[in-house]
Amino acid sequence: VEMFVTNDLADLSSTAGKLLSDPAGPRVAVFDLEGFDTHGQQGDIDGQHADHLNEIDEIIRILYEEMGTNFDNTLVLTVTEFGRTIEQNGAEGTEHGYGSAIIMAGGLLKKSQVFTDWPGLQNKNLYEGRDLMSTIDSRSIYASAMSSVFDVDFEQIQKEVFWNDPLINYSDNLFKFI
Repeated sequence: VEMFVTNDLADLSSTAGKLLSDPAGPRVAVFDLEGFDTHGQQGDIDGQHADHLNEIDEIIRILYEEMGTNFDNTLVLTVTEFGRTIEQNGAEGTEHGYGSAIIMAGGLLKKSQVFTDWPGLQNKNLYEGRDLMSTIDSRSIYASAMSSVFDVDFEQIQKEVFWNDPLINYSDNLFKFI
């Protein structure tokens, strides 16, 4: 296992792209971006949250440029521990909501799409009257991605990684097979 630690996001992304493109290199890179837990002063298009989303965009852009055609065999997948509330709290933050989003990029995606079972924003469709209702278990997306990318049976991932919880295999909807 090779670790490269730096605070320079562009340098880290470029190095990761080079390492991932090397046939003898690693198959997985992890970027740990902190600061999404915006309890207050989150901002809008010019705030903290937008800045963090721009960091994700920058990582994907640099990986795409650095990896060239190797990006065609790549999946970038975001993971988060919580969702966002519909409205900002009194301190202008939206942390710790129920519903969430997973951002994915890379050549292993079948197509550009928003994959959802959209419940809507009417009060009757909100979780506890304040949060977007979560309609797809994110673990199903992660299990489908692992199954597709690593060519491991979905049921094995479901059993050994997710304790045999009832998950749905979305591989056919989301990913190209290698």
